[in-house]
Amino acid sequence: MAKIIVACGSGVASSELVVNHISDFFEDHGITGVDVEATDFKKLPDILANYDIYVWIARPNEEIQSIVDKNNITSVNGLPIFTGQNPEVSYKEIIAGLKSLSA
Repeated sequence: MAKIIVACGSGVASSELVVNHISDFFEDHGITGVDVEATDFKKLPDILANYDIYVWIARPNEEIQSIVDKNNITSVNGLPIFTGQNPEVSYKEIIAGLKSLSA
């Protein structure tokens, strides 16, 4: 099962909103086998390496980017999903990340 983590600097509530949107998108498009979770940004460095895709609202800092690069994690700007402005851009990146896992 593919694992997606959503984190943003403003707290878990904002992350959970994005998780709900992603989950709804997957349900609407018949996408299964993906676990989408929200976390507090403070916990992210300790758990990020366990995920395949990282959806962020606030641009990753150097520590987070280093973990992403080291573990070949797909990094997706989730701000369009959060704001509702052109969310298709982020969904396409998530889908591309999921496809790369099966390649």
